[in-house]
Amino acid sequence: MDCMNTSTRYENAASNWSKKAIRLGYTTAYADFLSGNALQTGSVLDVGTGTGTFALSWIEAGGSTDITLLDPSKAMLKRALSQFKALDRYPKLENCAFDDFQSETEFDVILASHVLEHFDDPASAMRRFSQMLPIGGRLYLNVSKPHWCNWMIWLRFRHSWFRPEAVCQMAQDAGLVEVRIHKFLVGPPSRTSLGYIFSKP
Repeated sequence: MDCMNTSTRYENAASNWSKKAIRLGYTTAYADFLSGNALQTGSVLDVGTGTGTFALSWIEAGGSTDITLLDPSKAMLKRALSQFKALDRYPKLENCAFDDFQSETEFDVILASHVLEHFDDPASAMRRFSQMLPIGGRLYLNVSKPHWCNWMIWLRFRHSWFRPEAVCQMAQDAGLVEVRIHKFLVGPPSRTSLGYIFSKP
């Protein structure tokens, strides 16, 4: 992952990130995706949390609050923490790239919203996601899909996008099984992204 450049881009975008996520309908899309699918207990790692949009949607859907927020951008983590504090929640924070993150324990749930697209080797990242999950653990992804809208995002953030078959193949090769593919119904998320839930058998 081009961590330094990616971190800088997101660092600069942090101040308005949450407002844009709400305006473009991503918070609503994530809430719909996670409704009825969040696990109430267990440890959770949100990789590339940004300002915590996906993690907050997870908690609002009734998901476990034992959560660790991981991001290489200090500005993003600061914004995320302030939003969690407003809900009287105090997550653990890890200010580093996923490649540099070390944990002695597994996580029951891994969240990763629009993160896979930034790895130089997404298949390797998927394998590491799998390695960090226990048997029965779940991986929740939001991943960019082919659509002309993503070219506009690419101009700023230089991300990739994947057909669902490619995402599912990477997950299968990493030892994960598909639980659900979620189609967002409205707004930019319906054009740019798909949601995925995978489990480790």
